[in-house]
Amino acid sequence: MKLLLSHHEIAILFLLLDAPNQVAPGDPDAIALQEARLVEIVSTAFDDGRFRLTPAGAELLRRLSMTAG
Repeated sequence: MKLLLSHHEIAILFLLLDAPNQVAPGDPDAIALQEARLVEIVSTAFDDGRFRLTPAGAELLRRLSMTAG
């Protein structure tokens, strides 16, 4: 089954590529991306955690002609 993303979810992926600190841990679109295994939460000693792209999320952006590392 193919995964269909909303335009909001795609925008969150782009934001995580360029400004990951701008995505709140409770953002519903980011949570949906986490459930799709395109992003993950990385915990730090200084906060509750931040989202970052998974290899699958980075590959999706690469396929959309973006560079993700």
